[in-house]
Amino acid sequence: MPSTAQTATPPQAPPAGCASAATWFHVEDLGDGVTLISEPGHVNCFLVQGTDRALLFDSGLGIAPISEIVASLTDTPLLVVSSHDHVDHRGGNADLVAHAEELRLVAIAAHPSAVDPASATHRAADPGFLLDYAAAMTGVYEDYLRFEALDEQSFFVLAGLGRMRPMPDTSTWHVPGVRPTLALHDGARIDLGDRTLRVVHTPGHSPDSLVLVDERSGTLLAGDTVIAAASWLHNDGSDLAAFAASTAHLAGLPLTRVLTAHNLIAVQPPERVAAVARAAALTRDGGTRPVAGWDLLGYPVDRHTHAGVTLLLPASPSSRTADDAAAVSDLAVTGAPTAHRRADLAKELA
Repeated sequence: MPSTAQTATPPQAPPAGCASAATWFHVEDLGDGVTLISEPGHVNCFLVQGTDRALLFDSGLGIAPISEIVASLTDTPLLVVSSHDHVDHRGGNADLVAHAEELRLVAIAAHPSAVDPASATHRAADPGFLLDYAAAMTGVYEDYLRFEALDEQSFFVLAGLGRMRPMPDTSTWHVPGVRPTLALHDGARIDLGDRTLRVVHTPGHSPDSLVLVDERSGTLLAGDTVIAAASWLHNDGSDLAAFAASTAHLAGLPLTRVLTAHNLIAVQPPERVAAVARAAALTRDGGTRPVAGWDLLGYPVDRHTHAGVTLLLPASPSSRTADDAAAVSDLAVTGAPTAHRRADLAKELA
């Protein structure tokens, strides 16, 4: 395991939670000492248990106390690893730190850039983003209910999966900043006793993205580097060329399963990695055609799709109508949802 580090300093006001752990999380044994702790339809976190330590890979949105779930599953010392800085992957860190003694918390670990005292990462979440997320996912849940009704009648693809959770009252939802105290360098090994996980830096989705590889079992804890949904490469700091290189490297590893951070089907076959790598390389080399679209939160993007893999890249004005081009310009200047999206959000919250 990397060198020991002190537990992160507890935030002054740890979140109380907007939902109960029992109703918000879906818990499922995935075998080989790995437990899925999901916020179905939102984020998937994974608890990996060894004989000497347990490791929690990502902590979710911070809407409900994930500490309660972790405490019910393990009593061994706990290391928390953030796959990257985005708030949906570290939202529960403050709750975990607030219960550090009970959980025997070793450290909050992340990419070295997050541990740097001068770093601006892992700060408190922007309340505007939380508002946008809650509104957008309220609409997604309505879509889910319609799909679920159709599925129960005709397709049955949702059988056995955790049901998407509707957004609770999020008026008190906040995500405090918790600076990690343990830097995970590329190639570092995390010893859990009877198993060792290798750290692989995978820039692309974000500069600080990392994954963990259990070389004994061939399990890849993939974060947002490989997911079954559209890959977001239009964020600040996203880099298509780096993403193509990162996924190409992962595609060369002897994997048996991929544990992904989003969507109801958390476990993907290893072939998914190669498919994402091929799509990324083709898009990088100009082999895909951009289609104007929007991401889940209403931001304009260019969608590039190949063989069932979709990548979202920054919207190019050349692929837009005049109104869309104005929206792209507005987004670039303000960093906020466009005016039409703000109006939609207001209607959804009315």
